[in-house]
Amino acid sequence: CIRDRSNITNYKLTTTQLEEIILFWICAAGKNGTTAARLLNNLIIDIEADRLGIFNALRLYTTPDAIALELKAHGIGCYTHKARTIFELINTDLDLKTCTAEDLELIYGIGMKTSRCFLIHSRENVQYAGLDTHMLKNLRENGIEGVPKTTPSSKKLYRRLELEVLRLSKEAGLSPAEYDLRVWNTYAVK
Repeated sequence: CIRDRSNITNYKLTTTQLEEIILFWICAAGKNGTTAARLLNNLIIDIEADRLGIFNALRLYTTPDAIALELKAHGIGCYTHKARTIFELINTDLDLKTCTAEDLELIYGIGMKTSRCFLIHSRENVQYAGLDTHMLKNLRENGIEGVPKTTPSSKKLYRRLELEVLRLSKEAGLSPAEYDLRVWNTYAVK
């Protein structure tokens, strides 16, 4: 189980653990990472995912609305939007061990930040960056111009800023995942 966002990197995850991690990144959008982890853990326990597997347990909810009710009951915000994302994800044949960022981004509600956060923390040597509010603040404090306060929706701007993060992580002698965790642990509310 995910305890909190501050220690999420693991390159040896099982399929079930990968399912949990991608759901974490979906549920964490717009939420405090530690809170999102706690709420998701409660959901996983309540739907008996340990017995069936997480995606299999969620497939018992046959509509996005049914998933939305479960997310709402567990305090997971933006539950209608996130339920649609989860419903599409669990009903694809996507292999979480080999999928690309572009594969993930074909799913409703999974953008560049979610796909990249999932990949950098679950696969070694991936050269991406998750541009959350903490990373954007870090970029501004490092003198990078044109950095918005929220994750950019423009792929061109996202990629330009992502390259800056990769440069900073390399200069710091850290992998993108290590740099991401350093930034998150620096700026996150404890």
